[in-house]
Amino acid sequence: MPQNYRKVPQNVLEKITRLAVDDVVVACAKRLRSDEVQLYSHLGLKMENGALVVPAPVVPPGHIGKYSDTNINGMEVVRRDLPKIFKTITIEVPNWGDWSNGSHDVDQTREVYQRDFIPPKELTLSIELLEQQSDAATFTVKFAVDQVLNRAAADFEAELLYNLNILQENVGAVDVFASTASLADFVATIRLSWEILPPGNLDEVVRRMLQGKRPVSAPQQQVMRQRLGVLERLNPQNYIAGTNEFLRYFGAKFEDDFVAFENLNYGNALYVMFENWEALSRRSRIDLLKGSREGFERIPHGAGWEDRLKALLRQHRQQRGRR
Repeated sequence: MPQNYRKVPQNVLEKITRLAVDDVVVACAKRLRSDEVQLYSHLGLKMENGALVVPAPVVPPGHIGKYSDTNINGMEVVRRDLPKIFKTITIEVPNWGDWSNGSHDVDQTREVYQRDFIPPKELTLSIELLEQQSDAATFTVKFAVDQVLNRAAADFEAELLYNLNILQENVGAVDVFASTASLADFVATIRLSWEILPPGNLDEVVRRMLQGKRPVSAPQQQVMRQRLGVLERLNPQNYIAGTNEFLRYFGAKFEDDFVAFENLNYGNALYVMFENWEALSRRSRIDLLKGSREGFERIPHGAGWEDRLKALLRQHRQQRGRR
């Protein structure tokens, strides 16, 4: 189960301030391969005869996480900020200490904290198919919490945090949109755009790349530093990182038509992209490898991969010099 948020992520708050309307919804778009659809079977999403079956809106099952459970069953909140009150409870006890002699009720008065009961909201999640690849192997799907929130409301941030955690528990991703957002607005969020970072201290480059992104584990950060260290020794013009919350690709730009990309999720190879690198880098790894493989080189991270990259860059610059 994905970890809950204790507070609204800063990148979400910043996006809300940029929206032109007050009414927002908690939703996200994800690109799924057909073999990943099963991960969302608890919401009713499934494959049948090679086709994606999108269910009607559903209340997520309570076993998925704390917020999903509260959404169905409600919850009690112990009010330790309020004075205690006296409460009388009745318990059954045995006669003369022996249950064989029967039993009787005894009233006991105790001082206890006051409690509030938060009723279940029974929010539903809606799923919508936005795009489908021609081979029906990859789908762009929208997941949305079916509640419109108004940012002028006094309880807006608390409601926002609640809905973010419902989506986080069930989908593993969060985002916010204007309630009037078009399908194109959702699709656009999974199309990568790039932030160009200047050369500099490696730790600072890593910090800038991770800023505003989903948490990256310490081992993954170590891999990042190692790979970026190799790129740094080849004197790149700039470093590059995706601007959305997922650090899918990161890398370095050596020439306008020579960019080397790494991928933390699929870290077994480096991709060198040429003239059309901006378009190519927006494609999934699977899409790249099943196509014509024109416009890029794949360098597996085996023995001598650093030398192969260095030789490819030297060859590219020599060819450019002869043009």
